[in-house]
Amino acid sequence: MHNEVQVTIHQFAISISPGDGISNGMMLTRKLLRLAGVKSDIYCISPSEQMAGDVLCMDAYRPGSADALLIHHGIGNPVEAWLRDLPEPKFMVFHNITPGELFPADHAIQPMLAHGWEQVDTWKHWLTGSIADSHQNLQDLIKRGYSDENITEIPLLVDLERIQPHTVKRHDTPRPFTLLYVGRIMPHKNQLGLVEAFAVLLRSSPVPIQLYLVGGFTVPDYKNRIEERINELGLQAFVSLTGKVDDDTLTSMYRRSDLFVSLSLHEGFGMPLIEAMAHELPVLAYDAPNSNVVHTMGSAGLLLDNADPHQVAAAIAQLIENPALRRNMRRRGMERMHEFGYQHLYDRLSSFLAKFEINLPQFSFPVIAPHSLVDYRIEGPFDSTYSLALVNRELARAIAEHGHKVGLRATEGPGPIPVDQAFLDANPDCAELHSRAEQPARNVLRLMYPPRVTDMQGDFNVVSCYGWEESSLPQSYCHDFNHQAHLITSMSSWVTRTLLDNGVTAPVVTVGLGADHILRVGIDASSLPAMPKVSAERLKLLHVSSCFPRKGVDVLLKAYGQAFTAEQPVVLIIKTFPNLHHNIQQEVADWAANLPSAPAVELIVQDLPDSALRALYDLADVLVAPSRGEGFGLPLAEAMLHRLPVIATGQGGQTDFCTEDTAWLIDYRYERARTHLDAAASVWFEPSVDHLASIFGEFHNSWRAGQLDSMTAPRVDAADALIRSRFTWSKVAKASVEAMAQASLQPLLKKAPRLGTVTTWNSACGIATYSTKLLEPAFGHDCHVFANDDAVLTSRDQDNVERCWSAGDSDTLERLKDAIDHSGVDTLVLQFNFSFFNLQAFASLLDWAHARGIRTLVVFHSTADVQHGEQLKSLSDMRESLSQCVRLLVHSVGDLNRLKDFGLRDNLLMFPHGVIDTPPPPPGALQQAANLQGKTIIASYGFLLPHKGMPELIEAFALLAKTDSGLHLLLVNAEYPVPISAELAETCRQRISQTDLVGRVTLITDYLSDEESLAWLGMADAIVFPYQHTQESSSAAVRWGLSTGRPVFCTPLGIFEDVAEAVTFLPGIDSQSMAEGLRKNLDATPQVLQEKWIRNHGWSSVSARFRNLLMGLSADN
Repeated sequence: MHNEVQVTIHQFAISISPGDGISNGMMLTRKLLRLAGVKSDIYCISPSEQMAGDVLCMDAYRPGSADALLIHHGIGNPVEAWLRDLPEPKFMVFHNITPGELFPADHAIQPMLAHGWEQVDTWKHWLTGSIADSHQNLQDLIKRGYSDENITEIPLLVDLERIQPHTVKRHDTPRPFTLLYVGRIMPHKNQLGLVEAFAVLLRSSPVPIQLYLVGGFTVPDYKNRIEERINELGLQAFVSLTGKVDDDTLTSMYRRSDLFVSLSLHEGFGMPLIEAMAHELPVLAYDAPNSNVVHTMGSAGLLLDNADPHQVAAAIAQLIENPALRRNMRRRGMERMHEFGYQHLYDRLSSFLAKFEINLPQFSFPVIAPHSLVDYRIEGPFDSTYSLALVNRELARAIAEHGHKVGLRATEGPGPIPVDQAFLDANPDCAELHSRAEQPARNVLRLMYPPRVTDMQGDFNVVSCYGWEESSLPQSYCHDFNHQAHLITSMSSWVTRTLLDNGVTAPVVTVGLGADHILRVGIDASSLPAMPKVSAERLKLLHVSSCFPRKGVDVLLKAYGQAFTAEQPVVLIIKTFPNLHHNIQQEVADWAANLPSAPAVELIVQDLPDSALRALYDLADVLVAPSRGEGFGLPLAEAMLHRLPVIATGQGGQTDFCTEDTAWLIDYRYERARTHLDAAASVWFEPSVDHLASIFGEFHNSWRAGQLDSMTAPRVDAADALIRSRFTWSKVAKASVEAMAQASLQPLLKKAPRLGTVTTWNSACGIATYSTKLLEPAFGHDCHVFANDDAVLTSRDQDNVERCWSAGDSDTLERLKDAIDHSGVDTLVLQFNFSFFNLQAFASLLDWAHARGIRTLVVFHSTADVQHGEQLKSLSDMRESLSQCVRLLVHSVGDLNRLKDFGLRDNLLMFPHGVIDTPPPPPGALQQAANLQGKTIIASYGFLLPHKGMPELIEAFALLAKTDSGLHLLLVNAEYPVPISAELAETCRQRISQTDLVGRVTLITDYLSDEESLAWLGMADAIVFPYQHTQESSSAAVRWGLSTGRPVFCTPLGIFEDVAEAVTFLPGIDSQSMAEGLRKNLDATPQVLQEKWIRNHGWSSVSARFRNLLMGLSADN
């Protein structure tokens, strides 16, 4: 055949339908042939109305009209005789025939499958050649006697040019982590197995997840089985069977998903796997026996060696936790697409047909230019005075000035936002950056509130210049960062540490913020409002903030009123802007009304241009920022660039540049934060009013003496130099780009610690229970437990438990050191109680561990000094050793302040004490036998020790019982293995046997299992914790009470400070006060915040956070 004669290659299949895999492959083949100048049509037995015109009827086929006919085969063919008699060379394109054993034996498809295989066996005698569309199909043909000489493998299946992922409409709304499977709803596709695995995953997932099953309902009975199982498992809100969807919808679903999961039991090829990769979606698939999946995937995805739901769920969970691994899979998937490109497929087909003297024309397909990529796209607000908008636009400008191609895209946490055209007109550089907003980007940096990390669509996705102002942030944020972000850059080292402490395991790098944008404009005092109280004859104190509660305006006013009177030449200028979170005018008025002679205040409640703000900095004598929490403190840095002295709180993000050398630092105390209620165990820094007032006095005295400039000059000079050298937007841009380059090299799997713990274990000890609840949910037995050997065990030790130290003052802990040394652990969690260790031996243990590079975290259950005989035990004696620990964990604000007073600060962490987060079991036989039905039950729980207050509670109950015969007291108080506990138990038994209480009190002193304890407590109408004075930092027992969902009452002691939001406090610790409080509140419902508190403090959540904290610390070293 000569090249100048047009070649004709036609195709035939028994039926053609849109979206069908075989049909798609035929359309692709025709497209390639026609583009190359080959005449090519598609025929079938009877085209559907939808396909009429595009697909021709076999009746219109002219025998001998083609140089070759490609016959697509995947099931029994009823027109075999007609095909066999055609004179032109005929080639089978074999698409695989699903094995019959994957369908019920009586299924209607069985005869067609058998017929198809019979034809495969016989057609080899009259076919010119055969093309298998996959490796598996090629092997099937060889096994059935096809000769290597006239068969080949060509995956003529997926038209990649139809897939344009970057042209899909962007989505700017939050969504769950989304799993996707695309394929016909048929038994061998095993969607039912995927539903089972999803159910397992959902039970342990800390974040919302969603599963979409997309595909036509080929086997209605199977669809019904899937829907029934979804309902049985309660997954209706989480699993969607969409049916067959149009191409645009399918493309959108590919792009809005996070992971493609296939558990198919058989695939001749598996086109959706390739489609997913082409849409830049990572793929996880089951490598079923006699399936082509392993060859379709190549090295581009992850393969499962079995489809057990628990193992599938575990694999998905690993992928959710490791965005770097998913990025690698996505990249490998895109690299694999070369094999399915037009040129590659056409050249393979041309080479094969040439063996039979059918010569396709040489043809070079045009290379489609890749989408124009911007190097960096900054996403978030950028067109206002909002602080995040300023950060986004200044970072975009700075990266662009470094020579990179940058886009700037407006969006916010809840969804899309419009862009102010007037801003774009006034800022043409930002307008140019915004013109590239929708271009695909290699790197996407996003800063918005609340943070949203889904659908960033960069190859590398960054939460940029992140800021946070208190010690805890919602765990939902942390999980989102861990699951979606390749990197988090933060605005200060305080924020970086806070992210790690809250369990963020994504790489976190401090890049800071710039302040030099303020210098871009000149100083213009004409834009300032009139301030009649401001003059050169007054010392001018300036405060610039939002006046949110955490900004400490109340502290500022108290200190100002304490330091000065109206008769003194001072004025406080407060610059803020209108917002719903303050009423500064009323606050100042109320403050002044309560003082006999209030010093002068000027208020500016409006937005000012930077030129006017510069004038304000230039006008003032000192900037004052007594903030309770700052992510960075931009006005402070701006003030330093104007050589304005700065007074600031001595902790928070501002301390990266507000140091003893550059600013005047206000002393502070830790205090529980009062803002973000979804964050557990959160603190901020309460500035000292007295200390701030004394600093004001220092400044005023120097000003009156005419020495303010000379007094402040050394720190002002140092501050100005520091800001100009380190805190410019150019430096932030450079640091951000370098951080991305470094983080792109991170390991594919996050590093896990080799963990050991020193604790009591499997014994009647609250700390033993605490350790079990803290560690086992997240680590199971992957933690080496170094336990005391003098305990009475409550259950058998597992293989990971080694008993190698004794509680008390006599053990030097040398055996413990040897055990740790031989274990190979690199991270050691030590549970501390004064009764456990000799302090000198404990300090020696810490020093020994630090010298060996072992990270140590000490969990304190008490920190107050203890008088032990004639010896005073104090943690201050171990200050140097404790300062080298990576973290010191406490459960109360009092503990934080005590350790701060000991000189410890940089490694302190208030960590939430967990609570059982499952409902109590129903009453069992023992509980029912107690015959308490119909009673109003007041219960208590915990070890029977003097400071727990059981005698006082019994007397309080006696007072209540006089007037209410329906009350019953249930005391679930196990004896502690010390003599004083047994003595107290006898005292309690004698009291409740007296006439006024006989039959009204149930006392249980046995040590019960968790389930038994909760079954008893679940019967209660109210639970009371009547503690007397104690040095303990927190109570584990009260959390058991809270876990029941019943109202919980506590005596007003510091030990319950960390559960204050979830309990009701009694008016005192004596019996009379307890009785009065219970009488008043006994009918009350649980505290409104109790359910939220339990959710935030549940052991599963706390354990996961602790695991992530340890992982983050491991990666940080």
